[in-house]
Amino acid sequence: MTANNKIDRVNGWLTLGANLGVVLGLIILIIEVQQNAALTRAALEADKNNQLANIELSLASPETAAAWTKSVHAPESMTDTEIRIVDSHLAAVTLQWDNLLQMEADGLTTMARVESHIRNTAPFYFGSRFGKNWWKRQMPGWEGTPMFNIADPIILSVDSEFIVTYLDETRLRAPETTGKE
Repeated sequence: MTANNKIDRVNGWLTLGANLGVVLGLIILIIEVQQNAALTRAALEADKNNQLANIELSLASPETAAAWTKSVHAPESMTDTEIRIVDSHLAAVTLQWDNLLQMEADGLTTMARVESHIRNTAPFYFGSRFGKNWWKRQMPGWEGTPMFNIADPIILSVDSEFIVTYLDETRLRAPETTGKE
């Protein structure tokens, strides 16, 4: 065997080793990218849940709860301050939905997940005359966007008495007495 043949043979093995290293590196990179995407998905999902929790906790403060309740039962009598309080919460929900749509556009969630979330939350925020009127006033700014295409038909289909009915049905009634003791 000549020196050139030995060098060619060693070069062949080195090339094979280098190619195997590149393939192994690509496999590791693919696994790492998938893990990073999963972590990003989890972080963004947690952020979405935190946003909704913050909205709900804010609605529990006495002043905000009073404004929200008035928007459900007597929206005609709301003050500008009360309108602004409720407006900020509806805007926050809408922005949360838009954030979820951005996650879908980035491949971090599915459109089915986005639609499900909007369908599940819309009645609790837009299921009143005030909520539906608020959306009607906001629609022009969202027309032509994925948000509008998904949320508009869902919100339009929500019963404008949903929240009133929900509150009434959630309220526990005193047990009826039968007269027997």
